[in-house]
Amino acid sequence: MSHILYKHLSVRLKFFSIILSVFFQKLFITTVILLSAISGAYSQIIDVEEEGEVEERSGSSILDDSTKQVYGPSTSLFTYQKHVKYNNRHYYNIDTSVLDLHKYQFVVKKERLYTNLGNIGTPSNSIYPLQQDNIGATSGFTLFDLYWEGPDEIKYYNTKSPYSSFKIIWGGQGRAVTDVNYAINVDERSGFGFNYRGLFIDKQIQRSGRGDRNVRGTYYTLFGHYATRDGRYQVLGNFIRNNHLVNEYGGILTEEGAIPEYFDDNRQLSLNEAKNNELRTNYHLYHQYKLNSIIQAYHEYDRYKQQNDFENSFNSDSEYFDFVEIDTIDNVKDRSKIVYRQHELGLKGDIGKSFYNFYYKYRDVDFRYKHLNVDTINSVDSNVKESYGGVDVRFGNDSVSYIRGYAEYQQGGNFKIGGELKNNWLSVNGETQQHAPAYIYQAYRGTHDIWVNDFKSGITTKLHANLNVKLGPIMVRPGVTYRLLSNYLYFEKDTTASSDGQAVLPKQASSDINILSPELGIELKFLKKFTFKSHTIVNNVSGGSADAVRLPDIYTRAQLYYGDISFDGNLEWNIGFDAYWKSTYFANGYDPAIMQFYVQDDFEVESFPLVDMYLDAKINRGRFFLKLNNIYEIFTDIGYFATPEYPGQTTILDFGFDWSFYD
Repeated sequence: MSHILYKHLSVRLKFFSIILSVFFQKLFITTVILLSAISGAYSQIIDVEEEGEVEERSGSSILDDSTKQVYGPSTSLFTYQKHVKYNNRHYYNIDTSVLDLHKYQFVVKKERLYTNLGNIGTPSNSIYPLQQDNIGATSGFTLFDLYWEGPDEIKYYNTKSPYSSFKIIWGGQGRAVTDVNYAINVDERSGFGFNYRGLFIDKQIQRSGRGDRNVRGTYYTLFGHYATRDGRYQVLGNFIRNNHLVNEYGGILTEEGAIPEYFDDNRQLSLNEAKNNELRTNYHLYHQYKLNSIIQAYHEYDRYKQQNDFENSFNSDSEYFDFVEIDTIDNVKDRSKIVYRQHELGLKGDIGKSFYNFYYKYRDVDFRYKHLNVDTINSVDSNVKESYGGVDVRFGNDSVSYIRGYAEYQQGGNFKIGGELKNNWLSVNGETQQHAPAYIYQAYRGTHDIWVNDFKSGITTKLHANLNVKLGPIMVRPGVTYRLLSNYLYFEKDTTASSDGQAVLPKQASSDINILSPELGIELKFLKKFTFKSHTIVNNVSGGSADAVRLPDIYTRAQLYYGDISFDGNLEWNIGFDAYWKSTYFANGYDPAIMQFYVQDDFEVESFPLVDMYLDAKINRGRFFLKLNNIYEIFTDIGYFATPEYPGQTTILDFGFDWSFYD
């Protein structure tokens, strides 16, 4: 019997491989011909240059106007504010590589170390506990952090000519992403530009037709920079806005334990009218004055707002929720809003190859709930004035080899201490911090939940080290990460709660949690044009409160691709496979009413090999990709779960391209 099944499966695999091969050959040839025609016509209008490999470049921010250069990636550079602020001047070329062009989904960019609800742009969560960027007051609403690029991630361009790029992705079943970038220099000392990203993601389950959205997101930035002729004064500024709307469906409505029903064509949704909306804005200004190389002063300002809304029709989905706190309304609208203004004043400079930075930071934080006056709770202060002092030192003035240490203390007791050592073969970093409990843990009141707590500040420590060792044709990267969590805050589902009581509530771990994660990365190039990469992490969670953190015992990813350059150097292309696998574990569940992921013991997410096939290619300055997601599901009756109760993406074909212009 097993022989017959094996033979049957072999025939199916062979038949599918033939069909897939013919399909990709025809699609590849058609696309190449089309893009070649376009690029040929376009090259008659615009000068093109030979493009080299993507490289990082450092040097003066002022290009030599007297030198005649052909406009292109080598004349269009960008940097980040950190390189200006920390006197570590570093410039990057525009990315023109085809490597990993197909990795456009947000969780895939993070190598699936984040989970979401099975569709692009849905609420997401890191599988590992994260260090907080800010040790002071925070809202605790982080479900859309993955789709927010803050001031530190904004690129500032220095380009000899106007630079623009257009990326359009047509994912299967109405999953579309648009990305537009534009930058121009007014002169050699100043410039401005903007970025725009639109997410137009249709539902993948119970989709009524084209335009039936699961996610709609609009993110844009405006940015600019200026320097005086002598370079003593510099200013960088940007404005960022992201409006992110998700129509929540609460997972699949099915009987407990009926796994096949989650993948049935007629599966039903648990929620029909619920949605979450987040609006974030940030005004950012950084400017500095250089007295000399040893003494420089700077000021940095941010005005940040984050507003989270949960909306629903009270009557239509009332059976989904375990508890009702406010029943006097027909249309549910729970809201939280945090606004802070932050000033940082600092003194910095270079002494030889060493860098120092001393600063004072002040934050004025205001937080509000729609249905709860936080000021009436003794343990919670909704309007906080925070003062910080900090120091940052670095030995070594390049980005390849250096030693760095930093510390920050908040008046009241919270702190952050860290350091890193980096060179070509070794990277070591560590940080320990004590941070204030986020508002969502301290107090909350909405339509379906209420609580008040007096939690302690959390303390987290993270240490990481890895080596880069070349053994002939193999690059080996062994490493290890250790995390120690004290007073850890999390949400947990209480399986003993009464039928009309709250099930998901915030908790604080009573004991320490230790997470040890050894890892091994391998990269092998063979037969001249083949490349194999893999990365495996083994997780061990221990301590008195180990149940507060759920991780797969093993996580691994691998990539195999063939790369070549054809048609007299006019076509660069890679074709290959990506594979991801996690061992079976009780992954965190998701509660849409409070917009939080929580620890649960009801739903075990089974291991599943996620395999994607892709083609990445470039013709002149145009790049495109084809990607077939989750090909393993073709051979199974069921797929995988992105989050408990939420099926992941089915087998689907995506296509995308981007084109860059330099004048």
